[in-house]
Amino acid sequence: MRGNPTNYSQIYFSDGNHQENFQKCVQKFVCRTKEYISTCYLAAYPEIFKCFELEQQENGPFDWYFDSLDNVSLQEHRSTGSTAPLTGQTTAIVHLALNLWNGKEFDLASGLSIWDSELYAVALQAINLRQQGRSIIHE
Repeated sequence: MRGNPTNYSQIYFSDGNHQENFQKCVQKFVCRTKEYISTCYLAAYPEIFKCFELEQQENGPFDWYFDSLDNVSLQEHRSTGSTAPLTGQTTAIVHLALNLWNGKEFDLASGLSIWDSELYAVALQAINLRQQGRSIIHE
């Protein structure tokens, strides 16, 4: 796993699955930018990670979401993931991830009004990762 972070002691994870999923995402996408790190962190949240097959994502951990918006999966007769398991809270986390990744518009006030304490902590950690990037992940 050369080039991937190995010490996650400064990062908040909701549980062990979140950390394991994050490690998989970082390895798959060789996260070298703060945009990818923060996006992989949010994609790794277990309630989001269950929405897609990591192996089928090609450009980033949210290909499945863009495919669902564009109906690409239906057109190409392939399934890269599903938005069906998302709740209002996790949909807001997905929108935050897309904002941190590529600047897609996101209403932070809306997210703040619906996230529980766990998702709030996850969102704050993602924002911190986006700001500091690899500097808080020791290799």
